[in-house]
Amino acid sequence: MLVKHIMIPVEDLTTVKINDSVKDTLDLINSKNLLSLPVVEGKKFIGVISQKCIFEDYFSSDESKEEFLKRPISEFMRTTQRCVQQHDIVERPAKILKDENTQFIPVVNRKDEFCGIVTHKAIFTTFTNILGFGHTRLVITMHEIKGRLAKLTDIIHKQDGNIISIAEINVDLMDLREVILRVDVDDVKKLVKKIEDNGFKVIRVDTEKDLEKIR
Repeated sequence: MLVKHIMIPVEDLTTVKINDSVKDTLDLINSKNLLSLPVVEGKKFIGVISQKCIFEDYFSSDESKEEFLKRPISEFMRTTQRCVQQHDIVERPAKILKDENTQFIPVVNRKDEFCGIVTHKAIFTTFTNILGFGHTRLVITMHEIKGRLAKLTDIIHKQDGNIISIAEINVDLMDLREVILRVDVDDVKKLVKKIEDNGFKVIRVDTEKDLEKIR
């Protein structure tokens, strides 16, 4: 999946400009119940302004509140924010969000024009869907042997099962792999038995009804 499929487009965002005042920016942040905002000039992403940056500077400043609130946000914004491109895979912003203390990742196009952001929520939603919400969810363990995954998918196909998504996790135990599948199939019990008869171990089965309970 690509970044462009999960980002919030710029036309749906609240943004500020570098010459906007601290007061106007804080009012905007509070009215939208946000923690930070993209700073944009024209079609270019300039940086990020957050409540945290503003408050930290305010409490170390000798200025009056009135004077401080008149200052431009260009004096407080962070300009070192890493960006991703529209056609990057979603794993890239996911890793940046994991490694860095930021609320969102800016997205730019090939012309380096700002076109949206990727949030923690977008990443969590994407990987939740991949890992099995909706449809029937099967968790299967198997050893990392050439052709085993192909055999598994062939079994599901022959049982008239339709694979919606598939994820594979290395559990670091004697080359053991955990495969998480979302499938559409009429007879789940029959499919599970067929899979196990062919040497795979099904360790968990969640029907769509089961998954609805924890949404």
